[in-house]
Amino acid sequence: MKEYLLTLCRAFLCGEKIVLDKSADYEKLYRLSGVHNLSAVLFCVINTASNKEVVPQAAFKRFENDFLEAVVRYDFQGAQIAEIDSLCEGEGIRRVFVKGAAIRDLFPVPQARAMGDVDVLIATEDRERVKRLLCANGFACQSANGNVYEYTKGDLLTEVHTKLLSGKIGTHDLETAFENALTHAEFDSTRGTLNSDYHLAYMLAHIAHHFWFHGAGVKLILDLAVMLTKCDIDLDRVLDYLQPCGLCGFAKVILTVTHKWFGCGRDFGVDTAQTEAFLLNYGAFGNANRNDAAVIMRKDMESGGSAVGTRLRLLFPAYSKVKNIPYIRFIDGRPYLLPAAWVYRIYYNFRHRRAYVKSSTQTLGTKKTTTQAKKEFEYFEEIGLL
Repeated sequence: MKEYLLTLCRAFLCGEKIVLDKSADYEKLYRLSGVHNLSAVLFCVINTASNKEVVPQAAFKRFENDFLEAVVRYDFQGAQIAEIDSLCEGEGIRRVFVKGAAIRDLFPVPQARAMGDVDVLIATEDRERVKRLLCANGFACQSANGNVYEYTKGDLLTEVHTKLLSGKIGTHDLETAFENALTHAEFDSTRGTLNSDYHLAYMLAHIAHHFWFHGAGVKLILDLAVMLTKCDIDLDRVLDYLQPCGLCGFAKVILTVTHKWFGCGRDFGVDTAQTEAFLLNYGAFGNANRNDAAVIMRKDMESGGSAVGTRLRLLFPAYSKVKNIPYIRFIDGRPYLLPAAWVYRIYYNFRHRRAYVKSSTQTLGTKKTTTQAKKEFEYFEEIGLL
């Protein structure tokens, strides 16, 4: 079923009308596509197939409903992007939309590109001005910590970034490598567009960031394929952008997967079997069917920890880790507030993430979890992520 998911994604990318496999389990395919946030993409292929009647009516309707919801969300998010654009333009504030907001219109059917939120990059010195501007026009600031401020209007979320990425992955300093992103944009008045090579390098670093937290799925690889197909990309220049943060090896693995799955980019001749399985097995953001405790232990191992002290370090993490947690970034630059941050973190997790905390801690230190964590740690080392 996973291979069939890729087959339909390839057909979407190429605008190909195909004959559907009448023996496929389309209810199972729908569930799998949902885990990868690709049900709207698959509907575009299913709906134009010459034999779409082979899809059971109930399954077809589920795909169709997801697509229609995606169309509505596309329109609402488009209106929000236009409003932010207009407000910032009126105040002379430079901004650059990134990720889905920047690439969705490159898709064969733009409305099919699922987008959870709108991401926009501004200069640090404009952060408070943007906050006042948005709040004065009906946006509610839900989080004002660190490099990302979150705003909602209706049920839509906008993330306003002053840096594209925060913190490190192992020894890879992503924040420093991408801290001057606005200098890589071309501006029409005050609306900027990132250089395509730089944007693809950022998308690869963004995938690395997702890998480190939990993982990434097929959708993010399809994003790369769309950019490689629609934009004039110089992959050598992309790798040059990734050199300062040491992610060239990881990028070559991901680009080779992209080439194998979608026929674009470059095959760097590296072994991608484990990475393909990782991308296919755990959903859009790597948090489906995972042993959360193993993920926590793997992260602890990256800092030189062992199974014995994981629970204690989980309760009382170091300042270097706490300052990058979005909901308590008020501690950034104020290490003396670390004890207060520990208390707030425990309270926040108990109130908002009780189920996750329970599932991710009850098997910490067990033989099975420790083995899984070690294997994932070794795998991340092999692909150049650590």
